[in-house]
Parts: sequence; structure tokens; C-alpha cells
Amino acid sequence: MIASIDEKTRSVTNWAPINGRWSFEGSSARYLGPPGDGNPLGVVLSDLSMRDGIATVRVTFESTEFDPDRQTAATVILGYNAQQNRYVLAQLGGWGSAYSLGELDVYGRFTPVLRIGSLDNLVVQRPYDLQIAQKGQSIRLAVDSVRVFEHVLATPLPGNQVGLQAFGKCPIRFDSLSIAETMPRLFVAMQFSEPFESLFEEVIRPVAGDESFEAIRVDSIARPGIIFQDIQREISESKAVLAEISSPNNNVFYELGYAHALNKPTILLARKGQELPFDIRSYRVIFYDDSISGKPILEETLRKHLKSILQDS
Repeated sequence: MIASIDEKTRSVTNWAPINGRWSFEGSSARYLGPPGDGNPLGVVLSDLSMRDGIATVRVTFESTEFDPDRQTAATVILGYNAQQNRYVLAQLGGWGSAYSLGELDVYGRFTPVLRIGSLDNLVVQRPYDLQIAQKGQSIRLAVDSVRVFEHVLATPLPGNQVGLQAFGKCPIRFDSLSIAETMPRLFVAMQFSEPFESLFEEVIRPVAGDESFEAIRVDSIARPGIIFQDIQREISESKAVLAEISSPNNNVFYELGYAHALNKPTILLARKGQELPFDIRSYRVIFYDDSISGKPILEETLRKHLKSILQDS
């Protein structure tokens, strides 16, 4: 079961149908089918956006049987980007499976990422409660409070708009689409000694909080016996990673390397005058003056980078 969260829940107030025939009533939408003999794909966008949080909706397949091509699917769209026409699909049904995760790329191709269970296990005219939890690049799907999969995307979500998608000729009802957002995380990779402790407590954490990020470090993971899998999980569930690379530290560079492998936005900090490793020199680095006079400059620069990350997501 995906734990509930205390953030304010927001429901849909407006819809924008893109493909297929739809009817709407408040925060609920009903896919009526394709127009005539057209493409059996229905897409509708909502006025909701979500960077991190939980999207919930109740889904009912209203037909007496699924389509013979076994491609019937009811989908919550995550990360829609109007400029790139890309998004991620968390699905009930799809690709002949009971539960699936997929992506639409910039070329308009639907690609399955994860498929679980047989479509034969889904029942028509029975409501299913879907919860899709998104934390950074981690997507979790629970159906009727039972978690069915968790997956880390290879790249960050392209956008933050939420919508619905239906595939097939079967009428599908989506009731009470809503989201509850949580604060996105900023994973901080750094040494646990001075002057870095003061840098974290006096600059990084407060600036991140001002820009709606929760700054976390490895030492804040509340689990015994921290292992690499825990670190990987925290990085994958973060919106961005900040690394202080002034001193050669194997753990910091491991965490930074994993973030780069996920194509995650990264912010690099280093004290002025430090000579950086060869592999890092091609990256943009914020060089800061570790003094009272240098603190306001670092705060403002860091603030701009965090704003830019949220604007691009």
C-alpha cells in the first residue's frame, strides 16, 4: 500500500480533449470511443500538474468484454510536455497485460517499459482505484491499495502536466481524478565535516527550502545499515542532485556518477582555487568564496539554479 500524504489534494476543474470522444462531469471523464472508424486512442489533458506526489483515480471498463486485439488500456498520463509531446503512461491494461508502464517519445511512438500480469485478470464493470506515486524518477502503481510495481525511469519526466489516455473501443470511465503534491527533493552529496557542515546548514538547506525543495543527505536516511541500494533509491527519488566536489571523495563522486547515469539535473559546487578532476572540468561548476562576503553570492546563484530546474520540469 502506498502511504497517504498530508499535502492538500487538488481535483480537476477543466479538461481539454485531444483525441477520441469524451464526456465530462466535474473531476470525472468518460471515454466514449474513437470517432467513427478512427484511431482507437483517446487523450484528454487536465488542468493539474504534479512534480512529485500521488495521483488517484477510479477506473471502470464499462464494456461487457475487452477488445479482441487485447490492447484495451486505461491510463494516467504523467509528465506531459506540450512542447515535446512526450509523457509517461501508468496503465491498467495495455500491451496485453493487467498493469503496465510505458512512454510516448518525441516521434509519437508508444514503448512498453514494464508489463505485469495477464489482461484476463481484469474484470469489466468493476471499479479499480489507482494510485500512482511519483518521486523524482521513481513511479509506483497501487491498485485497490495493493502495490503492483515500482520502476525507476531512465530519464526524468519531460514535463509535469497530468492527463488521461484510453486505448481501444471499450467505453472507460475515470472518476475523481485528483493529485496530492509533495515537496521535491534535492539530494546533497558532500563530506560530513567542516566547513561543509556549515555550508549545508547555513546555505544549502535554507535556500533549497525557500525554493520548495527538501534538501536531504545520506546521513538523513532513517534506515539502519546504509547501503548503496538506499543511496541509489534516494537519488532516483530526488528531483535534482547537488554535489560539493572541492575535495576528492569517493562517495561523493559515486553519488554524482549515479545521478549522471540517470540524466538527472545536477548542481556542482567547489571552493574557488580548487583544481577539479579532468572528467569534471567540462561541467558547469559554481565556484564560491568560503567567506562571509561570499555567502550572499552563493545563495543567489544557487537560488537561480533551483528555480531553473523547477521551470524546466
